[in-house]
Amino acid sequence: MTHVDEAIRRALSPDDLRAYDALSRDQNLLQQAVGAFQSQNRQLAFAGWLLGFALFAISIFGFWRFALASDIRQMLIWGAVGGMAMMGLGLVKLWFWMEMQKNAVVREIKRLELQISVLLATR
Repeated sequence: MTHVDEAIRRALSPDDLRAYDALSRDQNLLQQAVGAFQSQNRQLAFAGWLLGFALFAISIFGFWRFALASDIRQMLIWGAVGGMAMMGLGLVKLWFWMEMQKNAVVREIKRLELQISVLLATR
């Protein structure tokens, strides 16, 4: 640890020290995913997961119908349905990963705010 880290730890109250330690710990992938459901946008995260499951089911159904299609026109239609549903699923997953990244950035900003407030208080 650096001199600044030690000064911050000495200046923090026990409650603030626990909060600082909780913010300082890196989260694994599962903790980040669960954290997305504990943020202010948890309803949107649940809706995104439900949409993802629905799009996955639609894509499986579309590809299954594609495999059973009897003519080229039906194959094109069901292949397009399955492909578009998979692309939509990819977009939902991309949005969720961006949400997890946003939460990680917010945690880091909160940690920095705590450090700055402690440094200013010790002056």
